[in-house]
Amino acid sequence: MSFPPTYMRVVETLLELYNMHKRPIKSKEIADRLGMNEGTIRNIMVALKAMNLVDSKTGPYGGFIPSQKAVEFVKSPMVINPVNDIAQIYVNGKPLNVYATGIELVNVFNPYMSKAIIKILGNVKTIHPGDNVRIGPTINARIIVEGIVLEDNPLSKELVIVIKKLLAIPKIKVLDVMTKELAVVKHDEPLTSVAKVIADRKIRALPVVNNNGELMGLITSSDIAKAFSDGAFTALVKDYMRHEVPIISWDRDIYDAMRLMMSYNIGRLIVINQEQKPVGIVTRTDILRYLAPLS
Repeated sequence: MSFPPTYMRVVETLLELYNMHKRPIKSKEIADRLGMNEGTIRNIMVALKAMNLVDSKTGPYGGFIPSQKAVEFVKSPMVINPVNDIAQIYVNGKPLNVYATGIELVNVFNPYMSKAIIKILGNVKTIHPGDNVRIGPTINARIIVEGIVLEDNPLSKELVIVIKKLLAIPKIKVLDVMTKELAVVKHDEPLTSVAKVIADRKIRALPVVNNNGELMGLITSSDIAKAFSDGAFTALVKDYMRHEVPIISWDRDIYDAMRLMMSYNIGRLIVINQEQKPVGIVTRTDILRYLAPLS
């Protein structure tokens, strides 16, 4: 960001006055402190507002308030890469009804401490310094940001986080990352034989198909354990299988797979082709291998 020295002095003065008075600062106050024309200050404020460095409040007690971005900028003039997007925020592993609407990547090439300024939609008071946060995947930029909250600013609805991980989601089809060696069982097979397959392969679930190879459901080790605890040792797969199967088409993007897994809090999806036949399985681990770290 190319930043004129006069603009920097105005931002520094705004911060100084705001920290002193803890209220919106009038343009005249800044002009008097710097010995500048008030009209010039107003013009500079228009530019600073466009850069998201200041916010303005109207009314008799209105004025200008420095944004968190301004605070970080004055601490150390930096390279700022804006990402205007929207994504849900996860705090300490749990999703909140709070969303990021803008991400400013600050000093992203700094090997010691890269930071991000997050613009918040929702109740910022539910997030506190020291919280672990994950933002994303964002819809347009297709990035995931993970880090620790350094500062919160409820007035401007912004967070500053120290970035621990920054990942980009490449445009890759599910077909290219899925595991293609997929074992399936038929709906009319006895559970005893399916239990042996699960034990031998050291897996936890198997897709269930009909005689035409079309997906019908899913049988898991938990389902089999329940059947045996019920004393149903002669039961068939169709008697205990799950009919709701998390699926995804093989021609979908891995971004779509990630969002499905996050929405349903699951770690795997059965992949089907255009004939609705299972052709593979995609897991979180499969996708993670293809995520590109930004460094």
